[in-house]
Amino acid sequence: MTLDTALTAYIWADGSAVPGRHPESVPDPALRTRVEGLIERMDAITPGDDATDLAAWADRTVRALVAERDDVGEAGIRALSALLSWTWR
Repeated sequence: MTLDTALTAYIWADGSAVPGRHPESVPDPALRTRVEGLIERMDAITPGDDATDLAAWADRTVRALVAERDDVGEAGIRALSALLSWTWR
């Protein structure tokens, strides 16, 4: 399981319609720790005045968060963005 796959599984579980946190979906403890570490960093971010469009703000925020990483691709970015925007709705 890649980090992208783990992020998607952790956030979307079995195709849930609502993003959430499903640690049981990532059985590898080391990989789960990496996923939770990224989510913890993301949780520390709060929307500012630039969050008039929450989905666009979440996408920009997540892309900035993972910009210097080479282990988070589009699937992981989409999953994290969905979780971040849902958290602040």
